[in-house]
Amino acid sequence: MRTSRLALLAAAAGMLATGLTGCSFSASATASPDEIASLAEDALEAEVGQRPEIDCGDDSIPLEQGSVVDCLLTDPSTGSEFDTDVTLSKVDGTNVTVSVQVADTPNDATS
Repeated sequence: MRTSRLALLAAAAGMLATGLTGCSFSASATASPDEIASLAEDALEAEVGQRPEIDCGDDSIPLEQGSVVDCLLTDPSTGSEFDTDVTLSKVDGTNVTVSVQVADTPNDATS
């Protein structure tokens, strides 16, 4: 049985963090869901060497420390989808650090 790197990450990973230095978001105190998803993808790619696809919805995200964004991670190797929480663990102006929590099992896993 072939196990993808992201599936291994989901089983073993807890929180991953990545920071943006000098990255700018819009002048308002929000970020697009694509910007937050990209931060989470960067963190996971650095950890496992493979970039997942993450979808954080359509609504603007307030840049507030501690905010949790419900996202969906798709493993590019298997197509399996995992619920993923992206937490804005540190917000300093427009510099944002995120922590990523990937569910242990894919949404399509059978019991």
